[in-house]
Amino acid sequence: MTQQTETIDPVSTHVVVGVTLALTILVSAYLLFQVQPLISKFILPWFGGSPAVWTTAMLFFQCLLFFGYSYAHLVSRFLSIRQQTLVHIALVMLAAYLATFVIPGEYFKPTGAESPIWQILLLLGACVGIPYFCLATTGPLIQYWFSHAYPGRSPYRLYSLSNFGSFLGLLSFPYLFEPFFELPQLGNYWTIGFWVFASFCIAAAFQMFQRHSWFSSADHDASSSAEGMQSELPNHWQRVGWVALPALASLTFIATTDRVSHDIAPEPRLWITTLSLYLLTFIICFDHERWYRRRLTAIVCILTILILTGAQDITERLGFEWDPGVTQVRWSHFLAMFLICFMCHGELVRLRPKSREHLTEFYLWMSFGGACGGLFVALVATNLFDEFYEWTLCLLSAIALGTYILASRPTSTLQVIQNKKADQVRRFLFGAGALLAAGVVCFWLDPFQWRQRSSPEFEEAYLHRSRNFYGTVAVKERVHRTDPSQSYRVFYSGQVNHGVQFTHLDKRALPVSYHSRESGVGETLEYAKSKYLEIRVAIVGLGIGTLATYARESDHYDFYEINPEVIQIANQWFDNVPRCKARTQETILGDARLKLEQAPEDVQYDVIVLDAFSGGSVPIHLLTTEAFEIYHRHLKQNGFIVINITNRYLNLYPVVRRQAEHLGMRFRNKFQSGEPGRLIRSNHYFIMTDDPEYLSSFPSINPRYFDDNGNLIREVDPNISHVPLWTDHFSSINPIEIRN
Repeated sequence: MTQQTETIDPVSTHVVVGVTLALTILVSAYLLFQVQPLISKFILPWFGGSPAVWTTAMLFFQCLLFFGYSYAHLVSRFLSIRQQTLVHIALVMLAAYLATFVIPGEYFKPTGAESPIWQILLLLGACVGIPYFCLATTGPLIQYWFSHAYPGRSPYRLYSLSNFGSFLGLLSFPYLFEPFFELPQLGNYWTIGFWVFASFCIAAAFQMFQRHSWFSSADHDASSSAEGMQSELPNHWQRVGWVALPALASLTFIATTDRVSHDIAPEPRLWITTLSLYLLTFIICFDHERWYRRRLTAIVCILTILILTGAQDITERLGFEWDPGVTQVRWSHFLAMFLICFMCHGELVRLRPKSREHLTEFYLWMSFGGACGGLFVALVATNLFDEFYEWTLCLLSAIALGTYILASRPTSTLQVIQNKKADQVRRFLFGAGALLAAGVVCFWLDPFQWRQRSSPEFEEAYLHRSRNFYGTVAVKERVHRTDPSQSYRVFYSGQVNHGVQFTHLDKRALPVSYHSRESGVGETLEYAKSKYLEIRVAIVGLGIGTLATYARESDHYDFYEINPEVIQIANQWFDNVPRCKARTQETILGDARLKLEQAPEDVQYDVIVLDAFSGGSVPIHLLTTEAFEIYHRHLKQNGFIVINITNRYLNLYPVVRRQAEHLGMRFRNKFQSGEPGRLIRSNHYFIMTDDPEYLSSFPSINPRYFDDNGNLIREVDPNISHVPLWTDHFSSINPIEIRN
């Protein structure tokens, strides 16, 4: 053994092994987080473009990460280094073979009748399960091998390197690869990248297998000495922190992504931004403790939460009108999320174990906490909450954690927990401050609608609130105090008004909100009725069924709606659909694009109305080239495709104009100003048709803005020339954001 040891150059061996381990962990992390947006975006059109696709995918990836860390913990605990390398080489080879099938085939496409959550989980498991599991095991296992190869050195720098690789993987997807390559191509490149990782990983495992005897003999004394100085048995409080802190960070990350996606658009770049910021907190905190200033972070975090939740309320009380645009909404939420995650991960680093014997256990509990955050949103919050209460829960928990940090003595968290002689006065003052801050946040956010918001003219009350995979819905009734004919009900999808109906019998049949007779859709339907004795109409997005009021006894109306809660609300709390005069009408449950794709070729419509974009969140998969080719296939000659492009955050005009030009169809757009007295909201429609008479009779009207006296201030050309054609494999909301 001595002779063998002398033939080995310790310096060169350490350098080679160290470089190989670092490259392995860097490439694995890069692939780990590049495949998440890749496959999530690929399956997004299959499940209605819902933001919950990303939430469910994150649940899958976080749970698989936990299983990967469990594997690393078990093999490091019960197998020798040589046994670990042999087992892991077998796993890597199996995963490298299965990585060939990362892009799902058409046979995985749902029919529309399945449970979306379980369908997504099964699909991801079949396509990317084993390769992702293999990548997930690499981080903790490589760090454990590093601690054997380099005893006395901290392996946590490798964890920071791992998160840096993940950060690069996320950012390179939307900015380096996605604009230039189709998703199937990216899938092939990812497979090649996995084979590169497999080569590095097998080389690292072989080196550990070959050099294990040298490491164990040469470094045993140093290892024993280092661990003897740093042996610190974790207690129950530490393990609670290992779970609770990453759970809060994960919950905040997912809740922020969910909230912003529902209010703006389920666009992968939003997902990548939040995940990148989440990873950035890992990179900074695990690189070195000096980057985390716990008291300063706690103060800034609490102040940011108070400003975020109260800014709009405060400006209104001061007499200012501030309607935040898409940029302000996104980055105010992103900043709060970053600070909360930074605080959680900074505290987590303070609780990390010193000994390598507890290294994999630490990562196991940490990944379990991360998975708990995803499980809470996908399985608990979605089924039990009727609103996004988890966002409020995150803010309140962050205030509690920040207050605890400020109230603690300037010692380690572990000592604070165990200190029985803390200053009671200081704790009382900070505790009272925390309760006050939490009360202010609850007052401003008003998650349970406790505050009285009725105006002098109306009394308001919620009749219905619910939540499912597709988001939150609610019905509110506004009863006029003096004139019952002005009373009405409103349907909300998330925070956005998606339909209004008068409750008075004489006004109940009036089409209002975005669907008045002077609107683009009203003009088009009335024109089609005047030209044809009977028409067949497809309406994508049921809402409260306002467009059903345009039907005649001779017409045929098909309503496509993906959310079963909306169908129930339209029939229970509103009566547009039950009173529809159409000779035949059908409400088709499922994603409209998928259902139209499955429909026979002889299903032809005079008018197809896309009414799923008004207000906030935009199902992008309904606006791609592939989607419009499906609509065009089911459109009669000289028929109409009417798109409600009303949106407070995004200018959708250039997107649909590119689709019309791609199809070779002519078009017009119609903007209508709001009339609050008639409950008509400002609306903007884009109409594609080849009917020359219609186009000559109804010229385009661009968005117009008037002063209080009715004088025209300006007219806006909605076109943006550099917006590219949207496809299933490329779409970006960045060029069409409306910045206030």
